[in-house]
Amino acid sequence: MQQLLSQLRTLPSYQQVLSELTAHKQVSGLGLPRATRLPLLAALHADVNQPILLITDRADHALSMFDELGFWVKSPRYLFAEPNPLFYEDAAWGVTTRRERLQTLTVLSTFHLPFTKKPETPPIIVASVRSLMTRTLPRRDFLKACKKLSVSQNHQPDSLMREWARIGYQRVNTVLEPGQFSGRGGILDVWAPTELNPVRLDFFGDEIETIRSFDPASQRTLEKLENILITPSREFLADTTDSEAQLSEFHIPLLHQQPASLLDYLPQKTLVLVDDGSLIEVMANEVEEQAVKFRQESIKEGTLAESFPVPYVPWSELNDNLSEFVHLELGHSTEAEIEIPLASHFGHDERFGGRLKPFIDYLAPIVDGGEQVFIVSRQAQRLRELWFEHYPDSEHTNLEFTEASLSEGFTLKDQSL
Repeated sequence: MQQLLSQLRTLPSYQQVLSELTAHKQVSGLGLPRATRLPLLAALHADVNQPILLITDRADHALSMFDELGFWVKSPRYLFAEPNPLFYEDAAWGVTTRRERLQTLTVLSTFHLPFTKKPETPPIIVASVRSLMTRTLPRRDFLKACKKLSVSQNHQPDSLMREWARIGYQRVNTVLEPGQFSGRGGILDVWAPTELNPVRLDFFGDEIETIRSFDPASQRTLEKLENILITPSREFLADTTDSEAQLSEFHIPLLHQQPASLLDYLPQKTLVLVDDGSLIEVMANEVEEQAVKFRQESIKEGTLAESFPVPYVPWSELNDNLSEFVHLELGHSTEAEIEIPLASHFGHDERFGGRLKPFIDYLAPIVDGGEQVFIVSRQAQRLRELWFEHYPDSEHTNLEFTEASLSEGFTLKDQSL
């Protein structure tokens, strides 16, 4: 799809938007069709070379956009997941939710930690409004809890294990899952939630002699490492004297009085893209209204203390914080009349609802006319076969078939998708 993105980037209206963003000017909403928003994000990511946060209204929209984004960019992308429990509901988050959120916080922390290497390619993060509102571990506390362990460093194994327990790791006999650690003699095993595999630290006295990643199933060494970054295994910190069984993410506002959100972790030059401002505003209001109602009911039932802190950052406050970043709405709510809007270069094509033969017939005159056409479908192979069944002598170089899935297609000037 690089050819299509290159064509998009040559549009004067795109270059105008890019110029205003790089000059830190306020840009009106673009009013783009939904199918064209991720290609624009991909083009901007290549040009601004900075982290990008995409905010959308609902968790299902965030997930679908995160999945589809993989078609347009090969850069690291992260889903800042939305926890299942409601605000004020005393329930732990799921393992996948924890891991996805911690992966996001960890990659953003590398921009603030002096002893870590920043990503070669800036990350792209997708978040729903409720995931953004959910309070997290304050950035200062998260950074202080991160520790880089290197070969030849001196550390007391017992001290490391106490610290790992404090930042959320569970001591077990054998490490089988992220967030666990074990110790036996001069060997410590630990699996950071953001790592694909656990690591084994071999000590000679208090000196780390070797660090190796290993396969938890076979226990075989996968790779020798010079260092490893240990990060918190949950979004709250607690003294090891506290009962682990009684603590969950529900207690974040009790354990950390300073409200914090994902925005606190973003590097200053992050580009924030808002999917649809009006829909996000509506969703944020619904979330807050639901939270207030649930709080009142829980206090009345005696399941929540009246003094319990607010477990979320209000959208009005987050909205104010967004003004600290260069941000742009992809949708319509802040759209303004401009001479040649970027949205005018995009259009919708006909829909065929799975009818392949009419689609092939529709395609033929477009391809014969010389327009560049990209067919993206899970049935790409079948469509290719149908095309050559009907046009066996076709030698068109302006037609490409790609096995993938997109929510819908669009047209761009003289190119069709």
